[in-house]
Amino acid sequence: MDRRPLNVVIPVRGGSKGIPKKNVAVVGGCPLIAWTVAAAVGATSVDRVIVSTDSAEIAAVARLYGGPRVEIHARSAESATDTASSESALLEAVRDLEVEGAVALVQATSPLLSSGVVDEIADRLSTHDSALTVVRRHQFLWADEDAEGRPVNYSPDARPRRQDWSGHLIETGAVYATSVERLLASGVRIGGRVGLVETDEAEAVEIDSPTDLVVTDALLRTHRIRPAKVRSGPVRLVVTDVDGVLTDNGLTYGTVATETKTFSARDGKGFQLLREAGVRTALLTSEDHESVAERARKLRVDDCVMGSTDKLADLVMLGARYGVPLSQIAYVGDDVHDVPALVAAGVSGAPGDARPEATDVADHVVTAAGGSGAFRQFTDHLFARSIPVRGGV
Repeated sequence: MDRRPLNVVIPVRGGSKGIPKKNVAVVGGCPLIAWTVAAAVGATSVDRVIVSTDSAEIAAVARLYGGPRVEIHARSAESATDTASSESALLEAVRDLEVEGAVALVQATSPLLSSGVVDEIADRLSTHDSALTVVRRHQFLWADEDAEGRPVNYSPDARPRRQDWSGHLIETGAVYATSVERLLASGVRIGGRVGLVETDEAEAVEIDSPTDLVVTDALLRTHRIRPAKVRSGPVRLVVTDVDGVLTDNGLTYGTVATETKTFSARDGKGFQLLREAGVRTALLTSEDHESVAERARKLRVDDCVMGSTDKLADLVMLGARYGVPLSQIAYVGDDVHDVPALVAAGVSGAPGDARPEATDVADHVVTAAGGSGAFRQFTDHLFARSIPVRGGV
């Protein structure tokens, strides 16, 4: 069987009404987009993996988990609206990047998709004009016509037993593939002689609601190994949360309600060692307090972002500001709001007393508690790693 090289396009928008920032939501211990990127990159039949997006965060995360094989297509505002079709994004990417041969539309909302199924899709294209993924369901369908129910796929007076009935096939929405020539001529994702690739129930899961995230998280942790981060080069920027990492999360109030924080002096040495190695450092916190600004000046960090409401977006912003990709950024955090940044940084760490949500996804958990030298201990870990820690361009 002659298999055509397959080009994969994964269209992902930054906006999402049902689940805010759905495509970088953490599911199964890593961002949603990472799962389909890993499936596409791991398929032997795939020539190019193109992530078409209007989001800097999605692009940065896709590169981190897909490495140099991932191409980013700058999706236009017109093709990224709530009403825009997937075809519009697919056609735009194919035309802009001059894709040739066979092309597959892969949906990021199907994180249990496997590389093997992508390869099966490529196989079907050697004998068919188009191909798509389906799942077999044993469900009795009814139509509501003129307020009266009518059976669609069975007869109530001869209800089949499951073991005597082949059921019916439903599109999973995970993969659609066809030739670029046919796509450009018709404007639709499938046509002609259509080949079907049947998947199991787990791979048919699609994320459309917050409940789907919870169910899929459990399935991924049971059935899949987390996609690995594709780290490249040395750590060139170290970013840390403040409360719970540089402090013990405690607050002291004076008689005039003056809020004070206690920082570990030991962590200062860690910042000094990084600075001497030419590595940039930054504080990233949801707090907006003068004590944090004063500590930042004392530590001589390169940047201090206070009042952050989106740690991942601000981490990507810091990387862009200093020309450092996520794969060369280290991040330290201790709580739920740090999780997106922890899974998106090339190297991540958490104090020993951090919340379980943070320790579950951090690459390295130190033994020291927050405010008791946890940052210094993480710095020691960085210098001991095989990937060098250094500055420079």
